[in-house]
Amino acid sequence: MEHLQCDLKCLSRDILADIMARLDGSTLASAACTCSDLRGIARNQRLWKQLCNSTWPSTALDETQHLISSSTDGFRRFYADSYPLISNDHKDANNYFPIQPTLISPSNFALFIDVYYREKCITSSVLDGIPMETDFGQDDDTTTGLMSWVLNCPFKVVPSDINDEDIEDGDDGHDFVSLVGKADDRCNELKEGIRLSWLLLDKKRGKAGNLSSWKPMSVKKIWASNGDYILHFGCIIPVQESLQLPHNLAKCLIVARCNIEEKQGYLRWKEVSMHIEDTSGAYVNGGKSLIILNQALYCSRSNNRHAVEKGYIKFEGRKQEIIRKKKLEETLADWLCISFEVVILLILGYRILPI
Repeated sequence: MEHLQCDLKCLSRDILADIMARLDGSTLASAACTCSDLRGIARNQRLWKQLCNSTWPSTALDETQHLISSSTDGFRRFYADSYPLISNDHKDANNYFPIQPTLISPSNFALFIDVYYREKCITSSVLDGIPMETDFGQDDDTTTGLMSWVLNCPFKVVPSDINDEDIEDGDDGHDFVSLVGKADDRCNELKEGIRLSWLLLDKKRGKAGNLSSWKPMSVKKIWASNGDYILHFGCIIPVQESLQLPHNLAKCLIVARCNIEEKQGYLRWKEVSMHIEDTSGAYVNGGKSLIILNQALYCSRSNNRHAVEKGYIKFEGRKQEIIRKKKLEETLADWLCISFEVVILLILGYRILPI
């Protein structure tokens, strides 16, 4: 360590800053732990701003600068919160919930969305505030009623500036259409090539998190359509018992629907949306969804993508189990109704027929 400090003293601060500007986030954080000189350089928000901008191009847009820089510790904390994935470790879900649900507002949040193909960002979007509030020019009582209605309806966020966006053939340096053949090959290509980041920021408290799984958890072709594919991203969020959700778990599901047109030679994004659902597959309403999204910001984080994927698969297994039980109950109920109707008909027939 002493030799390292002596070597570093031989370099100017500008050279050290230039070297550290070329590091990735984890290496930069590790370097800051070695000595006071590097720790002082690593506190420079400009380094972390460059890292955020290169990792998530949406953070480089003009309208986002005040959203992140105004939060506590700015870009360094934003990167530390957003780079690892949200873990489904729910051991602390009931013990730590720092904010009262009544204090959570859609306007408190900001969303940063980036879609990548083969490590190159192909589209970005920013939403300052979750678009749930209504603005119809009504009086206060009417607005309050509308907001109450929205919070009790199924929750869904659809960034309008990403939908119906064309990615021209060759924009990313690859001939996208030439890389795919049959439907299975296309699904594999989309699963290996497409990446999506969906960052959530609490503007008041400076907490952030990535609601996406980064790589698709599933890719399916819609056979009734002409070249449409559905990609699922997301994370599993442990929730409090007071929300009364099955297994005390919720899934933040990000759905990307795209179309591959071979003749025109481009990939078209038809829709990218996000909603919350429970293990029964039911949509969670707006009020509970805001609480769950806030809870996600305080969940454990993990760089082990396989462990996160394993938790996602376990959630899907529980979901299928609930669906099977529900179908069985419905089948039994149908049989009971049919049996009851047959008995009634037999009784009526017995009474009507002459002895």
